[in-house]
Amino acid sequence: MITSASGNNIIVISDVHLGNPFSKGRHELIRFFKWAAEQGFDICINGDGLEIAQVSFTKLAIEMPEIVRTLKEINKLGRSVYYIVGNHDIALEYFLEDWGALKVCPFLNYASADARIRIEHGHLYDSFFVNFPVIYETLTRLAGILLAIHPKFYKLWMSFEKAATLFHKKRNGIIGEGPEFIKAAEEITRRGFDAVIFGHTHHLGEISMPNNKKYFNSGSWMISCDYVEINEGKICIKTWSKVIE
Repeated sequence: MITSASGNNIIVISDVHLGNPFSKGRHELIRFFKWAAEQGFDICINGDGLEIAQVSFTKLAIEMPEIVRTLKEINKLGRSVYYIVGNHDIALEYFLEDWGALKVCPFLNYASADARIRIEHGHLYDSFFVNFPVIYETLTRLAGILLAIHPKFYKLWMSFEKAATLFHKKRNGIIGEGPEFIKAAEEITRRGFDAVIFGHTHHLGEISMPNNKKYFNSGSWMISCDYVEINEGKICIKTWSKVIE
């Protein structure tokens, strides 16, 4: 099982949800992967790259062959692709190993220059997911039905989460996500990491923490083509659309 890696350059994306009725970014994702590999970046998909909980199997069957071919092309360029398991693809826990084109991991401790970075999907710090797993799964499947009816239900939910955090004045974290995520990030940095990268919440952001530590959330490609770039130990959020303009 792979849980650690090192290198100079890697990009991190999360929550693509290929197979989800709302996910429309396959062609852009393939272009991005090819660009990243050509630029010398390894790639980390930080959970929920595939949609299993709310899947349209027809959509997934159409999208997967092109993705697999792209991963093989990336490997031929000498780049590695890491896939961290999330909650919407949790069945992949049965495949935690190096599959050649894809290295499936529960989390990734990544070393770049002098920086140590923990990359993890983050669902294990979601209090609702942990404390009420049956209700969470039921609501997830119901949400899949709503998305199949109309994708705008997703945007409405994201707006509701942001409004809820503003109403409760939870401004010490990323707008839209609960305070438990930055608390988890602070705990992880106390174990010797310089930065933490989560996904899961779909809310993009960057937070400075005590002792020059950083917390990043790479957002979701269901919303925008954003990613976290690690380059010689330096970490920043970028947007793919800005790269190709």
